[in-house]
Amino acid sequence: MPFGSEIALTPDLSPCERLYIRLFGVPILGLRVRARAIFPLLEKVGQPSRILDAGSGRGVITLACARRFPQAQVVGVDLLEEQNAYNNHIARQSGLENARFLTHDALRLSDLGSFDLLLSIDTLEHLEDDLGAVRMFRHTLNPGGYLIVHVPHLTRYLFGWQRLNWMDIEGHVRPGYTRQGLIDLLSAGGLQVLECRYTYNSLETMANDLSKLITGGLERNKGLYALAFPCLMGIANLGALYRPRKDGSGLVALAQREA
Repeated sequence: MPFGSEIALTPDLSPCERLYIRLFGVPILGLRVRARAIFPLLEKVGQPSRILDAGSGRGVITLACARRFPQAQVVGVDLLEEQNAYNNHIARQSGLENARFLTHDALRLSDLGSFDLLLSIDTLEHLEDDLGAVRMFRHTLNPGGYLIVHVPHLTRYLFGWQRLNWMDIEGHVRPGYTRQGLIDLLSAGGLQVLECRYTYNSLETMANDLSKLITGGLERNKGLYALAFPCLMGIANLGALYRPRKDGSGLVALAQREA
């Protein structure tokens, strides 16, 4: 089953859109690249009983965690009430009874109890007080619990060309982080950084830039994007053959609260 194809169950999609998603999976290229970097880290977190996806958006990663850890209670939180309703519908239709989505402020996670695994995927760059958020993540984790975080790198790399990584994304308060800057931030928040590496190599970055050029990041030009997406994913999948060591446009980290 193509990654994210359960999104075809979204109630207001046309039959053509449903078929397209069943064939190609969720047609969000950046999400696919990030997921490819995040999922290997799930092999390193044991068997968590409670998982929280802080800023779950379309819910694709939340549902993937529910499928990967069927014994766990998996909670996605986001401020978009309508999207959460769609996500809960998809979870029920997919038979993922261990997943639920709540309309909740991601800065008040401790209200939901404690968790063994917390995911923060491209959220820290939206927060003025990112250190306060990391401290909150630590407080929300059980002792020995894990945090997986993905953020944009400070600079965007494309075959040697380097530029500031703003990308005109609404809500960003900073373009991103350096690798050492992210390590220092997580450490200052009281977490032990176990791994921090680059994501989005040049091929993946090029595919993502072309995707953004077509859609404007706002789901514009859907017909053109539908035609281009399989080719763009082909480029990004070639990028999956190697991982960037020092020139990625993103960062993913695995950190742990002390036992």
